[in-house]
Amino acid sequence: MLTVLGPLLAAGGFGLYFLSSFRLARYRRRPWEFVAIVAAGAALGAYRLVAAPGAATAVAAALAVGILAFACWFLFSFSMYGKREDRPRVGERFPDFALPTSDGRVFRLAETRGRRLLLVCYRGIW
Repeated sequence: MLTVLGPLLAAGGFGLYFLSSFRLARYRRRPWEFVAIVAAGAALGAYRLVAAPGAATAVAAALAVGILAFACWFLFSFSMYGKREDRPRVGERFPDFALPTSDGRVFRLAETRGRRLLLVCYRGIW
């Protein structure tokens, strides 16, 4: 039973991130509490491997460490916590786009060059 506790704790910490973020809508700038839980699961798996070497504990430890590696990759490079290099910087031109307007026409940013615009972008549920 103690053999699977490390991977379960690691997977549970990663699952708590998804529960907290997507179900409870609680977004944090840094997800350290989730990384700490996943790391505790990996450490427990490694400790069990040292305390009771065997094939099952080796698989459990490798799985827990693998979950830690995947969680760190996901949280810090793939998810919203990673760097965003694709956004415009101050002073750069805004990328061209075309969107339908409320009166059925198509708004194209390229057609408004030379005029000052205020672009308001928001995410909403209609």
